[in-house]
Amino acid sequence: MSIFSKLQPYLLPPNPLSQSFLQRSKLGILNYATVRSWWAIKPLQEWIRRRNFSFQCSIDGHNKTISVSGGDPTHLWVANEVLVEQVYDLNHVPFIPEVIFDFGANIGMFSLLAATRWPNTPIVCVEPHPATFTQLGINLHENRISATMLQCAVDDEPGIKFLQNEGAVFQELSETPTSITVLCVTMDSIISTAKNRRILLKLDIEGSEESALPSLSQKLPADCFIFIELHRGDSSLTWMKKWASENSFVFTEVRRRGDAIDGYLSR
Repeated sequence: MSIFSKLQPYLLPPNPLSQSFLQRSKLGILNYATVRSWWAIKPLQEWIRRRNFSFQCSIDGHNKTISVSGGDPTHLWVANEVLVEQVYDLNHVPFIPEVIFDFGANIGMFSLLAATRWPNTPIVCVEPHPATFTQLGINLHENRISATMLQCAVDDEPGIKFLQNEGAVFQELSETPTSITVLCVTMDSIISTAKNRRILLKLDIEGSEESALPSLSQKLPADCFIFIELHRGDSSLTWMKKWASENSFVFTEVRRRGDAIDGYLSR
């Protein structure tokens, strides 16, 4: 392996969002902040982790700005998943939604995508992780998206829980105390006012979908479309198909990565 090949992740790595020199250089800087080796300059890495970095991309011909934290490489993973891999294909939604709910909004990529397609539709973003919630607000502001932001998690009952694991993704709710305490609410308490409207939901809540959806006390409206990520492989898939059948939905699988299954619920 050549020296350039070894250094490419930190100099000019391929950037799925943009192949411009500047955008590839920024990605290299973010990659450098994750190096754990003798040649890493710790003060420089700390400087990178304390800063935000902006990337440019195009959505349906509209130029957008994505701000990510230098301290969390998973932010760009989410951006690539939504904007490059297009795991949420809005062409599947058979109506113009009157309200959009983004549960597990992360840094706002789904909301950015949906707001570009339906700029006049109200959006509610729900995100429990405090640092990610801040980044969500930055991205909504920089792209002039007026959305309601709720810093909480959804579960089968209201209460206080804790977030497990590192980074802005793979965060699971737990009763075991950690450094991140979150308020939990039910989905009913958020979507009840939209029960007779056309609604679009995105659910990426790290396993809590299996407790949050069954706890709904009211049926979802007839015009309802749900993008959802499952997290426990075939066990979640069996549960999902059963819940879908009981609630007049059809589940369509889009892709699978290990135990993570992306898909959507339609009627």
